Amino acid sequence: MSARVVVLRPEPGNAATMAKLAAQGLTAFRLPLFAVRPLAWTPPDPAAFDAVLFTSANALRQGGEGLAALRVLPALAVGAETAAAAQAAGFTVTLTGTRDVANLVANARASGHARLLHLAGREHVALAGVTTLPVYAGEPVEVPANALGPAIGGIVLLHSARAARRFAELVDRDGIARGTIGFVAISPAVAQAAGQGWAWHDAAPSPDDEAMVALAMARAIDRPSGHADKAGMDEEPTIAAPPLPPEPPPRRGMGWRVWTILIVLAFLAGLGAMAYAAKQWAQWFPPAQPASQSADGGTAPQVLAPSIAPVSPAPPADLGTLATREDQLAAQLANLEARSAAVSSAASQAQGYATRAEGLMIAFAARRAIDRGLGLGYIEGQLRNRFGPTQPRAVATVLAAARNPVTIEDLRSGLDAVAPQLANGGAGQGWWASFSRSIGQLVVVHKADTPSPLPADRLTRARRMLEAGQVEPALAEVTRMPGAGATQGWIGAARHYVEARHALDALETAAVQGQAADTTPSPTPPGG
Repeated sequence: MSARVVVLRPEPGNAATMAKLAAQGLTAFRLPLFAVRPLAWTPPDPAAFDAVLFTSANALRQGGEGLAALRVLPALAVGAETAAAAQAAGFTVTLTGTRDVANLVANARASGHARLLHLAGREHVALAGVTTLPVYAGEPVEVPANALGPAIGGIVLLHSARAARRFAELVDRDGIARGTIGFVAISPAVAQAAGQGWAWHDAAPSPDDEAMVALAMARAIDRPSGHADKAGMDEEPTIAAPPLPPEPPPRRGMGWRVWTILIVLAFLAGLGAMAYAAKQWAQWFPPAQPASQSADGGTAPQVLAPSIAPVSPAPPADLGTLATREDQLAAQLANLEARSAAVSSAASQAQGYATRAEGLMIAFAARRAIDRGLGLGYIEGQLRNRFGPTQPRAVATVLAAARNPVTIEDLRSGLDAVAPQLANGGAGQGWWASFSRSIGQLVVVHKADTPSPLPADRLTRARRMLEAGQVEPALAEVTRMPGAGATQGWIGAARHYVEARHALDALETAAVQGQAADTTPSPTPPGG
């Protein structure tokens, strides 16, 4: 095909599109308008979001190590190419868009993902209600004058709104008429960003590279093929054929009179043959002798037929017996169907029990590792696969707790370290406040069935609760002590511990209720 296709997207996507065009037999020209580079960024707390949104594969290529902290969140991709890049980066893609980013955001919110984190480029379109974090930048590349020559009469691929706007600026800069160029855009929004006045434009039905290449292929096929001008060509000289020899004169056949005489003679010969045959008929075919005598006057031999024993008729069928037999067969068939249904139900129930048991084992293993202050290891992937789709917040909290583990021993030693500050109100408290508190503690009045509010008693109760593994009531006692404001580090660690245990409780409850995903592959039926 002679159609020219110009690819404007940055690398490495430009090379991938060029390869797809070459595979279709199209002549492609590489003209990237931007060069992508990573930006410095800090990943936020994944527990603050329901899902992470990717509108370009560049965010995954340039995101760097910060992406690892967000892999606990479900991923939303604007197209198939971006979804493949997200899966290659370790994300679990739960929703892939088929139109544009606005439609993808609407579908995400309809499925329960209200708090979205958008990892985007530095120059991006703000999305209402979506937190956007730039992780890469596309720097403009210098395009020399008249570099857009291959686009005249060709097909241009526009992969982003920013590329569409810059391409229009370059066309106007070089004085090229827009009516001589047509383009294929990745979405209607990108086509609108290019402006008006073009020869033609198409928007891909889905926001991916394959759909754009298919449209370019269709446009290349529909273009009228150029034909050479034959008016100016020199005509080849005509070579005269040699003269043919004269045909011989036609031979004359027999006349109608000869044919008539032959037919009459043949008819007469036939009549004569028939008369002779009638005269000789008796000699040729003598009459047959009577059946009772032989040729010499004797008695003809008799043919004896073999005797056949009479066949007794079959006894009549008993309709009552047939009906009884039919009922028996129907009862046996119903029994077999009931047994098959019972076996299927038992197998399905057993599979459900197995799924619940596996989910509980994974949750118990995660709790044991966190209680010991160890990393999750392979359990991290199991948590994502089993509980990520149904309990994303709980999974994110557990993974965050595993990266910064807090154990009961840590809380005990930490409480012993901050005990003087809790009891005395902290080093920053003035002498008058300390004196007033000491005077107030000389006489304490409280109900007999309520615990003592003295700081020393509260500290003793908190230590006893930690010994019993009751971190949440121990935290409540500490927060009511005079020096709680000076021990925010210990309080934060205790809250982190409590949140992790609540998340583990949620995962165990989901496993018992059968809300964990079944990752066991279904068996293939025989012959399937």
